[in-house]
Amino acid sequence: MPKIKYVGRLYENTYRINLHTHDFWEIVRYTKGSGLVEIDGEIIPFQENDIFAIPPNVPHTDYSDTGFQNYHYTFNDDDFNRLSYMKFQDTENNDFLTIMAQLYHEYHLKRKNYQNIIDSLYTVLFHYILALSEEAESNQYVALVINEIISNISNPDYEIQQTLQKVPLTEDYFRKLFFQETGKTPLQYLTQKRISYAKQLLCLQAHSGISIQEIAWRSGFADNYYFSRVFKKVTGVSPKYWAECDKQKAEEDNELPKRNYLPPETKDYE
Repeated sequence: MPKIKYVGRLYENTYRINLHTHDFWEIVRYTKGSGLVEIDGEIIPFQENDIFAIPPNVPHTDYSDTGFQNYHYTFNDDDFNRLSYMKFQDTENNDFLTIMAQLYHEYHLKRKNYQNIIDSLYTVLFHYILALSEEAESNQYVALVINEIISNISNPDYEIQQTLQKVPLTEDYFRKLFFQETGKTPLQYLTQKRISYAKQLLCLQAHSGISIQEIAWRSGFADNYYFSRVFKKVTGVSPKYWAECDKQKAEEDNELPKRNYLPPETKDYE
């Protein structure tokens, strides 16, 4: 039994698709415009290059003030056992769109053995969906960890392992993903953010009067000695030296000679 039910295309600007449902999956790849998709009452923004996978028997609609265009196809597949919708983006080279356009062409041309051709194209798209959706989920987990790190910069009791346990991926695999996105391990990223915050506080020390020990605590370091050691390892100088240099620079700026503006001498002409 063919898995593909229908392949279609909106090639003219469309502003609204009426709310509807059907008993098969639908894949939509937006090729132009932006707007909103409503899936089972949830409203999600879309733009060009976005791809949506919408499950069977789920009411959905899309609409836009400026209009949109897309390719779409519907299918049944017992191997596609996701329970909720998915949203992800095409590759930089628009590989998904290229294959989807070919699927549309072959489906409507119906040349000899076209069924074998569209089945093959469907299989390629199926594996693209799995790969792109997994990549999108991985990026969401990286964003989750980054948000947790930033929220806990000033918390000395925070341990990065608390957040990593929330990620439903193996730790080694996630660390590779995180490094690909940030160029750092999660712990290195946390340390960088804490030291950057400490630098800001040290720059204000001359005006705020807070001690280096207090700055260490506010930057998420419970131990002042450990803070000084990490700070010097990252910046090359001690926190005290950093604060003194910044204070000296501020004083030098204040001592710069001020140039008073004197209007040119005027003469009365007879």
